[in-house]
Amino acid sequence: MINIFVTYRCNLACSYCFARELHGEYPDDLNEGNFQRLLEWMRNGSLPAAAFIGGEPTLHPDLPDMVRRVAGSGITTVLFTNGIFRAGLAEELAPHVSNFVVNYNAPSLYTPNQAARLRENLGLLRDLGARLTFSKNFSRRYLDYDYIMDGCEEFGVKFVRYDISRPSVGAGNDHFTDDDTREVISHIVGFVKECEARGIKTGLDCSVRLCDLKVEDRSYLERVSMKFSGVCHPSIDVHPDLSASYCLPMRDMAVEDVTAFADQDALMWHFAEMVRPIRQGNVSTQCLECKDFMRRCQGGCMALRRRPEPSPVSAPGPLEDRKS
Repeated sequence: MINIFVTYRCNLACSYCFARELHGEYPDDLNEGNFQRLLEWMRNGSLPAAAFIGGEPTLHPDLPDMVRRVAGSGITTVLFTNGIFRAGLAEELAPHVSNFVVNYNAPSLYTPNQAARLRENLGLLRDLGARLTFSKNFSRRYLDYDYIMDGCEEFGVKFVRYDISRPSVGAGNDHFTDDDTREVISHIVGFVKECEARGIKTGLDCSVRLCDLKVEDRSYLERVSMKFSGVCHPSIDVHPDLSASYCLPMRDMAVEDVTAFADQDALMWHFAEMVRPIRQGNVSTQCLECKDFMRRCQGGCMALRRRPEPSPVSAPGPLEDRKS
């Protein structure tokens, strides 16, 4: 699956967002000409799935038409959204979107009007029979998850995609460092266990250092949490000008035109070779001596390993016992 960034505009300003700095680099939305070129490339390469993402993709005026055309080409269509979209859009999108992945934030991040719009849209998607997935980004400021459990119950959500907040291009967002990971992972294990107790499936979005987990926690997450891994694979983030990057935190690992490659597999291999020096470099002696290194683990987030840390973002207190 590729991620199509149709716009970098957004109607929220989440402190942990790693895409917000790119609006200046890509001020224009995906236009019709570039979309048609991309659609032909996806068809010719028999791409199985594509995700519309941003920014907030529902701000793009042509999103319903683009989604219809992609789905009509036999490509599974996923929409990543904050859920705060205009009335009527749910009915337009639901017949063509296979999965609405909603970034379900802490209540304090919404205005009263935004919170009301979100609840209305989620309720409508539920009633339309659309598949709903919640997405949770654990950051220094937003570790609580009780509200997600309540939301899953209210809207019938049975899957939550989660990740540790990653650095933006300039590493100025609210993100965790490698040194934080062990404590954060312990907190996340509690989250996954509570999800499992409620019949909610979970999946890790990126990767973690496997040595940051206790043996029993690693075994547990590998067993119950989909895609739980110590190795990061290319996400293929396609920008409005059809350039593409390995992932947003490693925006400089990029190609000028995604359509210059034969298909998704060719681009994946290209990115894998491009980042090989980063994957193998700047790692600790502990990593080099580990039997899992370069087999089941890459030694932590590559974007973090190659960037100096900015001034720390103030946190509201220690992580312990901060479930809510």
